[in-house]
Amino acid sequence: MSAQIAGITLPILVIVLIGFFHARSVKPDLAGANRLVVDIALPLLIFTSLSTKAFEAQTALWFAGGSVLLIALSGLIAWPLSRLAGLSPRAFLPCVMFANVGPVGIPLTVLAYGPQGLAPALILLVLSNLLHFSLGTGLMSGRVEWRMVYANPLVWSTLLGLAFSMVGLRLPEWLGTPLTMIGSVLVPMMLLSLGARLAVAQIGDAHVGVTGAVLAMVARLMACGLVLSVVPLQGVERGALILFACLPPAVFNFLLADRFHVEPGKVASMVIVGHLTGLAFLPLGIWLAFL
Repeated sequence: MSAQIAGITLPILVIVLIGFFHARSVKPDLAGANRLVVDIALPLLIFTSLSTKAFEAQTALWFAGGSVLLIALSGLIAWPLSRLAGLSPRAFLPCVMFANVGPVGIPLTVLAYGPQGLAPALILLVLSNLLHFSLGTGLMSGRVEWRMVYANPLVWSTLLGLAFSMVGLRLPEWLGTPLTMIGSVLVPMMLLSLGARLAVAQIGDAHVGVTGAVLAMVARLMACGLVLSVVPLQGVERGALILFACLPPAVFNFLLADRFHVEPGKVASMVIVGHLTGLAFLPLGIWLAFL
């Protein structure tokens, strides 16, 4: 089991470190590359992955419902823990509910389960982003910006991919091949970008960061245990949900906190420290996922 855990976590760590040390020496401007990845590569990866996968409707619905339930329950569990974490509920709850599914969760699930792990990881990403753009924004700002949901390209790429899968449509090879090639750059680029972002990050309120990151992971694992006790998930879907529970807080939490002036320094510390402590929690998540 230890060799299997190392085989899953070490490739992720190596790519993140390459991005980290490159950014320390060169200080690249990643804004343009990140925009291409998020606006083009991510929607194409979602579409090409979902459109070519045969879904069992009942399993997909249970997994989607379990994912939403996990996010909601983790927020409820985290509410009374916010004072212990040293943050307000408006700042703490989104960091607990919304994890870094993209740069960390997708490669982690794919390395753990192979190509079969990609579809549930992408479903988790889309659901998490939808709730983050609506509920997460509402928690921090006091209002829900619905345009961030219905105008989100991830939503349309998901619906289109599922429609192609259910109807049995396939793109012609001359079109499907380049779209797949573009989507395939997503995972390594997101890991490189994560390493570069950590290289320029500044850690303040370290105590809050450590306490908040640990409590967030504990709250999510407790919520995951409750969800799996009532939702009949097995195999890859069960493992993907457990791995999601062990991910660090999403970087987007800091962007929202900074935009709405909700303790941005403490949230930034929790996000950064969460990625460092995540190195200790990910092996635990992999071990639990394969039990």
